[in-house]
Amino acid sequence: MNETEPAGSELPPLDTLAARLEFLFERVRPTAGELGAGEEPGRRYTTKEIANKINETARRDGTGVTISAAYVGEMRRGITTDPRTSHVQALARAFGVDPGFFVDDQVTRRVREQIDMLNELRQMKVQQVALRRVLRQQGLSDDSAHLIELLVDRCRKLEGLDES
Repeated sequence: MNETEPAGSELPPLDTLAARLEFLFERVRPTAGELGAGEEPGRRYTTKEIANKINETARRDGTGVTISAAYVGEMRRGITTDPRTSHVQALARAFGVDPGFFVDDQVTRRVREQIDMLNELRQMKVQQVALRRVLRQQGLSDDSAHLIELLVDRCRKLEGLDES
């Protein structure tokens, strides 16, 4: 499998099962509903959590596909390189990606772009929320805060900082 990256990209190629799986662990985060009280939003999944998620789905949906955290860890480290198709499909479901991500370079590229875009959008949302909070702390109304956000967006476009 050969994964090419655009010039200037710092991301390693996703040319092995281990690299593709590690990418998902690095980029896909637990949802708010999966986090317990007091857990830090935005943290990475653990190997055990992914195994538990697969095993819970197997119990709930009757898929019969179970997996151990040790086996997931072996796949992450490249010790296991040819897992059963059912395990690949279960991993894909656990991370919410197309199962082709693990075997098809085009699907890998597409999913990678989608995950990166989602993460960028989340980061932009966090920045917007932080800006709104600062503006409110300064005593500005919601209308004034919105106007400042629009002004910042317009300035970024005028300076060529936005591609859209």
